[in-house]
Amino acid sequence: APELAKSLTTGGRSWTKNWTVFDNSYYTDMNKNDPEVIYLSTDKVLMTDPSFKPITEKFAADQAAFFASYAKAHKKLSELGSKFEPADGITGV
Repeated sequence: APELAKSLTTGGRSWTKNWTVFDNSYYTDMNKNDPEVIYLSTDKVLMTDPSFKPITEKFAADQAAFFASYAKAHKKLSELGSKFEPADGITGV
């Protein structure tokens, strides 16, 4: 993908400058077009799509709202559990 050209970190560029910090910078920095971070077309559409734009703007303006939504989604996904195939996991890699 052309977005991955000139990668600045091992394994590719990150979505945020401070990728080891959990915060809402993904949303606050999205319009900055920083060449040191990666934004795919699927990320960029969050700023223009009528369904996603209000959520993106909310999370950019309110880190607590992002944290609350994230916590709710993370809890729900965790409670759903995981099904591994094959049951013994992937071996020999």
